[in-house]
Amino acid sequence: MDERLPQYLHKPVQILWFGSDEFVLVMSTIFVAVILGGMLGWALIAALLLFIPWLRTKPRGFIPHLAWRWGLVRWSKYPGPTQTRFFE
Repeated sequence: MDERLPQYLHKPVQILWFGSDEFVLVMSTIFVAVILGGMLGWALIAALLLFIPWLRTKPRGFIPHLAWRWGLVRWSKYPGPTQTRFFE
């Protein structure tokens, strides 16, 4: 099995000038905006242009943790977002 590792492990994967999580967000937003079209599509693009600079002030991995907090993603062997106590 051949695995490819990045040259610097501390640097995030970049596609164009976006990080990998930002790139997925940008492409999915543009895809939905093209399907919806009109003013709603342009509103999505405008919201994206406001969201990306705000997102860059947050630490790396913020989007997956945000999805976990909202209950959209469940990680195995981790407590849910509403659990206040956790005993191993």
